[in-house]
Amino acid sequence: MHKKRGMLRLILLLSIALGISINSRAQENLLSDVSYLYLEKLIASAKENYPRLKSFSSQVNAAKQDLTGAKTSWLDPFSFQYVSRSNQVNTNSVDISTADILTGYQFGVSINPGTLLAKPSQIKKARELVKVAESNLAEYNLQLEAEVKTRYFTYLQYKASLATTANSYLDAESNLKSIKLKYQKSETTLDEYNTASIAFNSASLAKIQAEASYLTAKASLEELTVKKLEEIK
Repeated sequence: MHKKRGMLRLILLLSIALGISINSRAQENLLSDVSYLYLEKLIASAKENYPRLKSFSSQVNAAKQDLTGAKTSWLDPFSFQYVSRSNQVNTNSVDISTADILTGYQFGVSINPGTLLAKPSQIKKARELVKVAESNLAEYNLQLEAEVKTRYFTYLQYKASLATTANSYLDAESNLKSIKLKYQKSETTLDEYNTASIAFNSASLAKIQAEASYLTAKASLEELTVKKLEEIK
């Protein structure tokens, strides 16, 4: 009974020590692995390729086109007409009873006052829509930049954690092989062998979890860059 309690206590201490070691090493590696130059390249890739940002850019272009259309539609309220009149007939004689007083081309202009008065407000509205579209684009640029930074730092965190976890796995594996060899030679006890085996299994599970977290963080970052990280130099 006492041996079992001692073994459980030893496993707990090893797990705590392993966790502290992983966290401290991960923090050190994280700070040293940050590359702000590479981060700027990631942000540039996201701004160039991320589909939703392209959608905001298209909205700005559409709003500007509407403004241009509103500015060039000042002639819409005006209606231009012309009439061609002539007294000439198939013969050389002129029928006085049907002859028009005015001959040649006659021009006329009509104006729609309601449409004309509405033009300034339409142009003003179009300008405001351009500003709204540009503000939305600027805001999303900031949001996208912040999200890339967050996912990049998370990616580095799990990358550093994976490295330290892999080292701990190798240490646990080496320790298990050593104790197994000693146990086969009757140089150690079964409890020590079981403890090393449990520690190795814990390290193996931690390594698998760290690999999954790293791959998930990498995929999450590549979702924004729309490129594999290996392609961004």
